[in-house]
Amino acid sequence: MSEDIFRPDLFTTDDEGRVRLIAGYCKESDNWTFPKYLADPVSFSDDVEERLLSPTGILHSFTVVRRSMPEFTVPYVLALVDFPEGVRVMAQVETEDPDSLEFGEEMGITVGVIKKAPDGTDVSSYKFIPARESS
Repeated sequence: MSEDIFRPDLFTTDDEGRVRLIAGYCKESDNWTFPKYLADPVSFSDDVEERLLSPTGILHSFTVVRRSMPEFTVPYVLALVDFPEGVRVMAQVETEDPDSLEFGEEMGITVGVIKKAPDGTDVSSYKFIPARESS
C-alpha cells in the first residue's frame, strides 16, 4: 500500500534531520501561531512570516483515545505540547508505553501513520514522541 501525507505544509525536516513544525510569526505583535494564519489574530497584520518552532516542547496534557472513528486505530494517545515560542499544539503521540508518559516531560516531533484513508492507504503526519524515546 502507498502512503499519503496529511497537511505536508505543517511540518518540514531541518538541516539536522529533525522534524520541525512550520509556524507563523508576526513581528508587529511578537506573536506566534500554529498553524500559520494569513493574518495575525492579535494585531490583524498580514505581515506574517513562516518560522520553525523549536524541535522540542513540554507535555502539557494527554489522553488515551479508546473509541474513535473507523479510520483511526485505537488505542492512541492524543496530547497537547507547549513550545517555548508560546504555542500549544495537539497531535498524536508515538510511544510503546502510554502509561510511562508524564506531564512536564520533554517531547520531540516525528512523522508517523495517524490514520487509514478509505481505500486503506496509510496517512502520515507529524506526531509527538517522548524525547527519551527518540534517541
